[in-house]
Amino acid sequence: MIAEVVDGTGFPIELPDEKRNKAQERRKRDGQGSAVTLPGILPYLDFAEAFELIMTLKSKFAVDQLETFKALNTRIERVVAIRNRVAHTRPMEIDDSASLIDTARLLVNKAAGWSSTADTMARLEANPSYVLGLTVRLPKDNDRGPQHNLPVPDFDETGFFGRQEQLRQIKKAIKGPYPVISILGDGGIGKTSIALKAAYDLLDDPQVAFDAVVWVTAKSTILSTQEIQRIQGAIEDSLGLFDQAASYLAGQTAADPEAEILSYLENFKVLLVLDNLETVLDDRLRRFLLELPIGSKVMITSRIGVGSTEYPVNLAPLGTDDAARLLRALARIRGIQQLKELPQKTVESWVTAMSGHPAYIRWFVSGVQTGRRPEDLLTNNALLLEFCMSNVYEYLGESARAVVRSMQVLLGPRNQAELAYLNDYSADAIQSALLELLTTNFVSMSNLNTSQTVDTVYQLTDFGKQYLDKHHPVDSEERKWLLNRKDGLSQMGTGLVAQSRATPYDPATVSVRGPGDFHVARLLREALSISDEHERALELCFEAQKLSPTYSEAWRIEGYIRALDRNDHAAQAAYERAIELAPESGSARFHYGTFLLTVAGDAQAGLRALQAAAKLDTVSLEILSGIAWAHFANSNFGEAAEAAGHIFRDKQCPHQDRVSALILLVRARNSSALHHAEIDDVDGAVEAVELAVEFLEEVRDGDLIASAIDSILFLMETVKRIQENSEGYAKSKSAQFVEVLDGLCEQMPGSSSRLIGRVQSIKAENGYLFLKADSGDYFCHVRDCPRVDDWSKMRLGAVCGFTPVVHPTKGLRATSVALLEY
Repeated sequence: MIAEVVDGTGFPIELPDEKRNKAQERRKRDGQGSAVTLPGILPYLDFAEAFELIMTLKSKFAVDQLETFKALNTRIERVVAIRNRVAHTRPMEIDDSASLIDTARLLVNKAAGWSSTADTMARLEANPSYVLGLTVRLPKDNDRGPQHNLPVPDFDETGFFGRQEQLRQIKKAIKGPYPVISILGDGGIGKTSIALKAAYDLLDDPQVAFDAVVWVTAKSTILSTQEIQRIQGAIEDSLGLFDQAASYLAGQTAADPEAEILSYLENFKVLLVLDNLETVLDDRLRRFLLELPIGSKVMITSRIGVGSTEYPVNLAPLGTDDAARLLRALARIRGIQQLKELPQKTVESWVTAMSGHPAYIRWFVSGVQTGRRPEDLLTNNALLLEFCMSNVYEYLGESARAVVRSMQVLLGPRNQAELAYLNDYSADAIQSALLELLTTNFVSMSNLNTSQTVDTVYQLTDFGKQYLDKHHPVDSEERKWLLNRKDGLSQMGTGLVAQSRATPYDPATVSVRGPGDFHVARLLREALSISDEHERALELCFEAQKLSPTYSEAWRIEGYIRALDRNDHAAQAAYERAIELAPESGSARFHYGTFLLTVAGDAQAGLRALQAAAKLDTVSLEILSGIAWAHFANSNFGEAAEAAGHIFRDKQCPHQDRVSALILLVRARNSSALHHAEIDDVDGAVEAVELAVEFLEEVRDGDLIASAIDSILFLMETVKRIQENSEGYAKSKSAQFVEVLDGLCEQMPGSSSRLIGRVQSIKAENGYLFLKADSGDYFCHVRDCPRVDDWSKMRLGAVCGFTPVVHPTKGLRATSVALLEY
């Protein structure tokens, strides 16, 4: 076309030196001398250079041709890329065929002069298979990339498409520090295709400096629509694999192929690609991978991982969109009208039934092409399953097989804690089995978002389950045993859920997020039941943490048990870990705040933690009670009394909690009055007493008043002291308060038998102390203090309520001692 519009005697158009020199070099490689005219050099311009020349000569072409060139100009970059992929034997992309056909039609329809193109298009329409007899010979420069023996990709029928993220990940790993990169997945999932695509891309990547790319395949079978065919002469062991690789590198058979390959890998930077490794995987091969020299890399495709030496890339099935595109592309290229005319909804439902598996889709299209019914191919896929899943099950140990059987019986995603219970395994045993399974294509791992954390779950792949059910069904006895285990776990979970809802803030309650926590919660309840045996209880906590690393209760209960053992530092770390795992849990913050307040002795931090819990649960009386006591411990007596009053007035508040709230309120007002009296703020002291007395007058419940009698007597003692040390209004008001409090006490049976005293001396090592009251000094033995916790807090000057008795020979004695202030 260019020759027709230029003078054939010379170079009317000056070509850039670089393009002219390249063309002359191509002529020389073809056995030709240097060209002295433009027509002589035209056949040796590449496609892009020729089109560029056309555009510089556009004024010499007819109007209809010029219009064609203008239309082609918008597509030339894509056409050049496709042409170069063909010329340099590079993998095709999925839309290459359609793009070329559209471009060819544009040329034919736009102008005359494209008769060869029109003839080719007509022959393609009539007989697409005629291209199989053609030899493609396009001008090309020598590849400057590394030497290679890569095969023609088997996906060139449709071109490579999808999985761009996995492709990027594989190439990045090869460029990175990893010596072994493994591409794992079911048979026919596309491992070989993506490995080939990555290898070809690296040939043209200037940032990758391999001296050679060596491809060796151990593929031993191929799948037809009727049978699985054995490949004659296929490599059968790792020694055969090494022998073939060494033959390519050295050009001849080596006496010790493994040593020969390692020598080449040490002296040259080689990318060794081992395809279908599961058919020859053995200890020799694993040892070889451990001995790889620095600089060279090995990329493998396998249905089974090789262990800790690899950087694994797991291939999942295609998504619905890509799977549908693959089916339509195959149908279009093979001319299967029945499939080409399907509505999109039907195509999507079919590829979903095929689990988006590329081999299944290709096998399905081939089956339809041979006349088989689509519904038969979708329901009778035993041959395909055997092809895709064989050579895997035999590698599994008995523990891993048992876990697989439990997944066959109990479908759906399950975390490792559930699987451990169902199989009666320890955390270490289930982790070992799952790790083994994850190196195969039977089990998939995913993340399940719970209300507060992300939990890792495992389940059989669709193909894995179909294969196992057909070839390795679970016998009835084991199925029955597994179902009974599952029922037992469910019954246990029902009780856990009920307790969690009824008493969520009880330290003995183990909160559960769902069925996945039932087994771990069972271990934690057992730990609580033996909490006095600290080492055994902690071992159960550690087992729970291994089984469910994101389950906050495993750390919360560890904190509780460590606090009982007075290992405050470790307890605090465990509580804080629980909050990290469940930052939105009011329960976790409540228990942490209670620990800080009652065990660690950090009242300010305890208050902050409890207030944070209250923001997450605004209606919990347990949290409010904790805040009230934290205010009291921080000497915020007014806030403590207000919170206690709110609790007391709540109609849903249980009786015992109302008693506790009333006692706290009286104590808080009493402490406030004492504080004001100590700083000579008599008015403040009187006001505090008045608030307490007014509240007590509103109670109108003799049982509640009786329960708080010691605190009321202590308040009365404080009021009398104010009365004695004040004048005027304060003195008269105090007298009124004494009268009211006396009236309340007189209504309470037994109130006259209670006294208020202070610890005068204490002999803790001997288990006794003396209390000083107005009526004398009273001996108190540890047995006379019903609340053990009170005895541990006894200090000199501590205020106590007690019942006095006179022993016939030992004198005054205090019984039923209750600590009021320390």
